[in-house]
Amino acid sequence: MLKQARFPEDNDALCGLFLGYIESLCIAMPQNRAAITAKYDPDSVTEWLAKFADIHSPPSGGLLIYWENDQPLGCGMLRSFEPEIAEIQRLFVTPQARGRGLARQISLALMEHARTAGFHTIRLDTGRPLTGAIALYQSLGFNERSPYHSLTPQMDDFIVYFERPL
Repeated sequence: MLKQARFPEDNDALCGLFLGYIESLCIAMPQNRAAITAKYDPDSVTEWLAKFADIHSPPSGGLLIYWENDQPLGCGMLRSFEPEIAEIQRLFVTPQARGRGLARQISLALMEHARTAGFHTIRLDTGRPLTGAIALYQSLGFNERSPYHSLTPQMDDFIVYFERPL
């Protein structure tokens, strides 16, 4: 079941999911581990959770957790990027829950939230080696586009950017 994250009640679940997200990126792109952990320092998870509570809260943002039997199996985040443009961030499904369509379900829910909040365009970025994520986003109607931010210059060589109208 998908639920909007509650702060601070869901902090432990989010901490585990975010650490899983970081490790998943590092496993998929081992040659980029230093750049990934420079952006997402695993020792700074508490600080990240405070940022998430701020930028991923309704009405313009969202942080969804997929729960099953009181276990957090995945998450996805939405933030306002610019007026009328939202961004999906940090979509993650735990390894044991992959292949069940949870990433699609989370993505669709975030897109609907953005549409309901009045956004007209949605963007996201992902790592080039994450071919499953790229296939998912393309199946959801996202098209590759030029970089739309320069927040992570240490990652520019392996990031691909996507956008679609809502």
